[in-house]
Amino acid sequence: MHAPEYVEMNAIGSPRESDDRENGAKPGAISREPTMEDDLTAVEEAFQSHYVKIEYDKRRFSLKKLWKFVGPGLLVSQALLDPGNIESDISQADTSGYQLLWLLLLAHILCIFVQSLAARLGVVTGRHLAQHIKQQYPRALSLVFWALSELAIIGADIQEVIGTATALHILTAIPIWAGVVITAVDSFVFLYIQRFGVRVTELVFGLMVTTLAVCFWLEMVLIKPDAREVVKGMVIPRIPHGSAVQAVGIIGCVLMPHNLFLHSALVGSRKLDRREETREGAIREAMRYFKIETSISLIYAYLINMAVVVVFCKAFEMLRAEGVSYAASLAEGATVLSHVLGDGSKYVYAIGLLAIGQSTTMTGTLSGQYVTEGFWNMPVKPWQRVLITRGISLVPALIVAVTATAHIDLLSEIINVIQAVVLSFTIIPLLKLQAHAEVMGPEFSFGRLARIASLGLTLAIITLNAYMVASVIPLNSAGMYVALIAVVLVYIAILAYTAAFPLRCVWNRRMLVDRAPSCIRWLFGRAKLAVDTAAS
Repeated sequence: MHAPEYVEMNAIGSPRESDDRENGAKPGAISREPTMEDDLTAVEEAFQSHYVKIEYDKRRFSLKKLWKFVGPGLLVSQALLDPGNIESDISQADTSGYQLLWLLLLAHILCIFVQSLAARLGVVTGRHLAQHIKQQYPRALSLVFWALSELAIIGADIQEVIGTATALHILTAIPIWAGVVITAVDSFVFLYIQRFGVRVTELVFGLMVTTLAVCFWLEMVLIKPDAREVVKGMVIPRIPHGSAVQAVGIIGCVLMPHNLFLHSALVGSRKLDRREETREGAIREAMRYFKIETSISLIYAYLINMAVVVVFCKAFEMLRAEGVSYAASLAEGATVLSHVLGDGSKYVYAIGLLAIGQSTTMTGTLSGQYVTEGFWNMPVKPWQRVLITRGISLVPALIVAVTATAHIDLLSEIINVIQAVVLSFTIIPLLKLQAHAEVMGPEFSFGRLARIASLGLTLAIITLNAYMVASVIPLNSAGMYVALIAVVLVYIAILAYTAAFPLRCVWNRRMLVDRAPSCIRWLFGRAKLAVDTAAS
């Protein structure tokens, strides 16, 4: 019997002897706490010399220090504003008006909690989510996670490419298919920005988000919505009849699976003081500042999404009052606004859409880069990642742009369902890792109440996502019912296994212990392991 693969980890996620042996160190060498001058942690390695050095001090709060942490949450917030989400906002405005603004706010608050956990994982362990999943789960299951994550990233990339192409079509009147090709190519130009360092990159992306904000806030001021209805929509919980699927879709559009991988990796751009005497304080300080930064960034994203909903709510009301027919879609958004606000408004709309479309394609590329590197332990250069994702997403995007422009909404709906399915496979490992002292350290692992809350959150997300998937499948025959039941059972079985599977290996009193039940070890071809390392 042979021993399964394993990676030995200490409480902060730094490799133990297994990594030392790979680096040529003598077996049995004693690990020590990293210092500010030591080699970077796993998540910090990706940023090399571009990281932001954070000195630890015991002051309670400092705006100057908060500014050093601003960036990762801002990049993550862009996924909540991509063309797919803008289209969801437009659809929400048409079907339910202002009445689901409270749910949109609740979804963003939930996203703050989940994204803060992703950042927490990266800060405490020094490794991002993809690396943890590869280390802690069997190879067969980790390959499933990788494939689903890549599918979600490529799906989001298709939405972003088509959204950017739509903006180019509005501004220049070029065909959608030509805009798709231009968008697929110009991403290589944006890669050059990364050569100037992480702070410049964050600044550029921040300007892109602000461009979108200014465009829609300007149009919100010009269109003069009913402020009373806006406030009622934000504070009074209600779901209009027939809008249940739309309500579930709002949560699915805000909680993006690839964002969890991205956030847990981006926090590595801040190099902390992990010396033994300062490690716990530095980590707690970083978690506090990242939580504040994430909250500010995602509330900023909510205000932009809210502006999109409010603008189109008022625009649709005006069109219905005039008896004018309209289509609630991303492509027709410019036509709607130009009818109620004048021709200039469609260019403002297109500029905002172009800015966020370009920036989200780049953050999607970063997500894919970390996913590939984490699951395969294979460094991928950004231009290589762009080439792969663009090559895969370009084909379906071109097919839709050339032959089925009227069905872009259907494609977005399918992609949103894929995102909902993948989210469950991402959030379960994230919450499970947070509860284990072997991964997070005893001082940072979840307590009992946090574990109960995590269980409730997981069940709620799985239920909502399952409802969303079931609602879009046409059940017009007995065969479709059977197929749906089979798919749901397989889906639940895999999720249950993901939740119940004990983390792969723990380091406990010089004994490497595989905690998986024997039937599970047999299922995945994993040998029973009880290796006493005392002799070595």
